[in-house]
Amino acid sequence: MIKGEYDKLKELALLNQCAEHHSPVVVAWYGPEKCWTLRCGEDHYPSTLTRQLSLTEEYKAGANIPEPVKSNIEKSIRRRQMSQDAQKLPVTLEGLPGKDLATGDALSPDQVRSLIAYASKYHLDPYRGHVMMMYGKPYIGIDGYLFHARQLNIPYSLEARPMTTTEAKIFKIGKLDHGWIAWVTYLADCSTFTGTGIVTYDEMIAKSPTKPDKLRSPVVAAHPWQLAQKRAEWQAMRRAFPIGESE
Repeated sequence: MIKGEYDKLKELALLNQCAEHHSPVVVAWYGPEKCWTLRCGEDHYPSTLTRQLSLTEEYKAGANIPEPVKSNIEKSIRRRQMSQDAQKLPVTLEGLPGKDLATGDALSPDQVRSLIAYASKYHLDPYRGHVMMMYGKPYIGIDGYLFHARQLNIPYSLEARPMTTTEAKIFKIGKLDHGWIAWVTYLADCSTFTGTGIVTYDEMIAKSPTKPDKLRSPVVAAHPWQLAQKRAEWQAMRRAFPIGESE
């Protein structure tokens, strides 16, 4: 079994496969030892790996490769080709966030390209709202973490509720603010990761910097509890299923 930090294992998984089954590997949570490890498509925890690229080169050179391995290589080549073809297509804004989530500024073509590249790096889809721009930098939303969690195939539950009066005092929530608490639980070992979400009254009544007679965010003003819940769930999912960064 190969154990270690999530990011380092993710790098290994990108270029290697199980030496025994010649199957792609993914990073998975191993409940009995409470650690991240590599698992192959045969539900096996390999102790040795082989570089998938070298097998691909052997395949292209006409080497005698077992049929199951050959099939995996062909699929990998097709996926890689599709990715390369997609990068050659002109970038379009259709289906992508067109504005910065925080500032409301329109995104430039370069920002759109960087958003797509960032999403691709972490196997996310910007066209499905997994990532967006916030203050000029890529930001992974709740949909991105939910998708990432499904890819890891770790059974879990996600729950959320409004803060109690006691909790609101602890977190110094104003009387007109909205506070929520969410938690993710790994079903295998009951490990729990919590998150808090707060929407202040000032956010609800904030005026648009360009149109002072209008609210900055009418949606926040109309449904503050939903945003507070979403923020709490986002923080809990981010802690339970980190993507490309230490928590």
